[in-house]
Amino acid sequence: MDAEVASQAERFALTRSYDRTIELAGLTETAADEVERAIDAEKQRLRTQATQMVADAESALTDARQALAELPEDEASSLLNDVAGVEASVAAANEALGRDDLSDAYREAEAALQAANRVTASLVAMRTETEETPEPDVLRAVRGGIDIPRMVYLDGEPLAAGAYTLRLADGGVPPVGGETPGSTRWVEFVSDSDGSVAGRGLAAAIPDSEIGEVAKSWVPRNQAYVDELLGGDYVRVWLNRGGVSYLVHATTSAP
Repeated sequence: MDAEVASQAERFALTRSYDRTIELAGLTETAADEVERAIDAEKQRLRTQATQMVADAESALTDARQALAELPEDEASSLLNDVAGVEASVAAANEALGRDDLSDAYREAEAALQAANRVTASLVAMRTETEETPEPDVLRAVRGGIDIPRMVYLDGEPLAAGAYTLRLADGGVPPVGGETPGSTRWVEFVSDSDGSVAGRGLAAAIPDSEIGEVAKSWVPRNQAYVDELLGGDYVRVWLNRGGVSYLVHATTSAP
């Protein structure tokens, strides 16, 4: 009798050990899947951001070439080396994207965009005929810096007056009716005082080829800008990146 009980106990122990092994194997497989998903997500983030920065740099290059063609030769020559440096970084970023070296692509794309922004700021400063816009303010606008003159409301949430840097966030809202995909995009308002995201606004994404239907006068290129509409009932926030204007319309009264 004791031998039979011992035999059953041994079989039970083996079964329990086998079940535990299966459970542990499942946990290991789940953890591996989670790691793989995290790696894929990070790769996609780097690829998306690098591609966007390359597009922004290329757009800035196009505008820079046009602006240089309009400048006197002696003034334009001072920026030719800078433009060549941007072109080299853009080419290096595209080459890295082609071989799927995403870390290198991100590094080169970031360098290209920073250099392109410096060229844009220099060109804007050269063409400024008054001293109302000093060079530091021009460079800040190129980087996405703005000043909100009063408290506004973004999607019903208050945003205090102050200095912010605009940043494109991922995604928008699903298109409805006849809207085209990508017709909206979330824009983050990053506080210059502490670097936190103080608010998000849903922007209408309008290609430069269509912006004339919205704005009949000056349009910011590769920079940020703020103006007021309807006698101050709305504050319109612009962010132009990669040949697209992202427009956020913030109300100045509580919803």
